[in-house]
Amino acid sequence: MRKVNVYGILLICIIFACMTPLRGSAGTNGADIEELKNLTFSNNKTLKILRDDVRQSIFVVKGKRPAQEMPDLRFYRYRVKDNESFWTILSRVSLDIDTLMSVNDLTSPGDVKPGSVIFIPNMRGIIVGTEKKKELTEVLTNNRISLDYIHRVNGGDMKGAKFLFIPCGKMSQLERSLFLGTGFIYPLNNGRRTSGFGTRRNPFDSRRYEFHQGIDLACPLNSPVYAARDGQVVFTGYEGGYGNLVVIRHEHGYSSYYGHLGTIKAAVGQQVKCGDLIALSGNTGRTTGPHLHFETRRGRRAFNPGTLIRRRPS
Repeated sequence: MRKVNVYGILLICIIFACMTPLRGSAGTNGADIEELKNLTFSNNKTLKILRDDVRQSIFVVKGKRPAQEMPDLRFYRYRVKDNESFWTILSRVSLDIDTLMSVNDLTSPGDVKPGSVIFIPNMRGIIVGTEKKKELTEVLTNNRISLDYIHRVNGGDMKGAKFLFIPCGKMSQLERSLFLGTGFIYPLNNGRRTSGFGTRRNPFDSRRYEFHQGIDLACPLNSPVYAARDGQVVFTGYEGGYGNLVVIRHEHGYSSYYGHLGTIKAAVGQQVKCGDLIALSGNTGRTTGPHLHFETRRGRRAFNPGTLIRRRPS
């Protein structure tokens, strides 16, 4: 008999009985969001208030203090400056990886570039869409954050909420490892990266540029291709420029694509483990030679696979 997550279901029932849209969230209701002009410590009153709020919220949640002592939830809009990165911003505002990742729906630290605009909350935590009941249940169950704190930071009358901010909430270890680029193993025993993720010259017309949504790994024909992470096979077959393609769906909306294959060994609906054989490499589709096209996505958006963990040759 399937085990029922009573704690998570009870929390959701209580929340939906008395909640409205998250106030002040970067993605809701068009609420006014204060501009954070820079992250220098000298004479920066806004940054000082932000950092003080972060410290206070941690003190309240970790110390199980009364919810009334929590600061009001605020978001700041910030345009990334030259020589700033995800990591430098993180240290300046006293937040953690999970917070900036969740609030800004980032797929990797590299998404934060000079000129890009990000939203910075005045407390650590994560945003969860209320329409994703299963994900919301998991987050509430895993984090065990008091409902008093959730109500306090999200406002009072909250019926019809689209998002919730979970103060001091954490992402799963899987989501964090995928974000940091260490969530996938190398899909080949041996292979040489010949084309990276991002803008490149069109290999068929050097006068043109294109956006490459994955990485290319040169390898001999019929090299074993392995699942880069646990998941379910959701597509096998011929797909345009990909040629013979296998798509594996992973947890939390992530998926991996394996293109230009020769022989496909996996079947749609099959549950695979990290390192399982799924195909042999080939030269099908739009290619200039034998190689594996490896691509990772979150939802429909492709992101840089990052640092692939090398698998040991068998």
